[in-house]
Amino acid sequence: MIYKDEKPAILMLQDGRYFQGIGFGASKIITGELVFNTMTGAGYNETLTDPSYQGQIVVMTHPLIGNYGVPAWEKDEFGLTKYFESDSIKVSGFVVNECCKEPSHYESVKTLDDFLQEQNIPGIEWIDTRAITKILRSEGVQIGLLAVYDLDAKPDIEDLRSIVNKAEDPNIRHLASEVSTKEVKKYTPSNPKGTVVILDLGVKYNIIRNFLSRNIDTIVVPYNYSYEEIMTFKPDGVFISNGPGDPKVYTEAIETCKKFINNNIPMFGICLGNQIIGLAAGGISYKLKYGHRGGNKTVINIDTQKCYITSQNHGFCVKDFEKGGFKEFLKNIDDNSNEGIVHNNKPILAVQFHPEAAPGPMDSTYLFDEFIKLMEI
Repeated sequence: MIYKDEKPAILMLQDGRYFQGIGFGASKIITGELVFNTMTGAGYNETLTDPSYQGQIVVMTHPLIGNYGVPAWEKDEFGLTKYFESDSIKVSGFVVNECCKEPSHYESVKTLDDFLQEQNIPGIEWIDTRAITKILRSEGVQIGLLAVYDLDAKPDIEDLRSIVNKAEDPNIRHLASEVSTKEVKKYTPSNPKGTVVILDLGVKYNIIRNFLSRNIDTIVVPYNYSYEEIMTFKPDGVFISNGPGDPKVYTEAIETCKKFINNNIPMFGICLGNQIIGLAAGGISYKLKYGHRGGNKTVINIDTQKCYITSQNHGFCVKDFEKGGFKEFLKNIDDNSNEGIVHNNKPILAVQFHPEAAPGPMDSTYLFDEFIKLMEI
């Protein structure tokens, strides 16, 4: 039931099933890939601004979101926003059970509702996010529609069904080009001891911060930079970033990584970067049924049997990379999918999860140190 003085809102699946709730944020109709995130009540600001969510409608499984509000767009000494993973919200739509209207935190300057309105992103609350998550787990992620209306408007269900039936799968788009930097950006710490170039497919700011905190001169280049263009910076190592979409779409990045492998260039990849490197090694990628998204995903080191709790955000995975000289060293405990690869005799490693911990546990930040060792600086 829509209550008086509340914005009507509809979340619809591609087959026409729908959930009726209350809207917040922007009043508009959008479509996207409907996915769920098992993050706790914390981390929603980082989730909203993560470029890997470009083109997606995100369902949060935690029952209350927005309880500590939204901080200001404050920047650090390098010009990176302190509390967000990019300079704008990247999700297409936001789905929660309850949106907190009276947050409490000393750094909060606005509510989650205000934040989404400011960024022109629609949200819906007071719907059964548990039921939606169960559908996505059993049937797989799918295209969805989110419609938020102004007060007193009446949703036209048949019209919405027509829209969602024709909606495009965002994964066929070159999503990385939509979120990548358009120009070269350089970040220099006070006492640099080496240089890394980041091939930006949608890099999160905390990845950049992790390099800078280790006194690594960091250069971010657009997604379509070639091997030759990147090597003009004389990097000690190259980082292939996280990002949205199907890795097979990014043929330029795959070809560039093949050259890094052939020329023994130290290389590190995270998330989409892991998939790109795996494909460059001759492997194949495939889509997971409902992906891994959240801050409580357990991976195990095959050699040491040590487990790590990790933050993850991906819908695709890679396999059959062994013929390219790589071996798996980390795997997902839940479904045995790949979580990390390392070359047998070259200075290259990659992981499928997010060791930069924004949001999420810090169990795996040591991987940045391992990469720096491979750079031999």
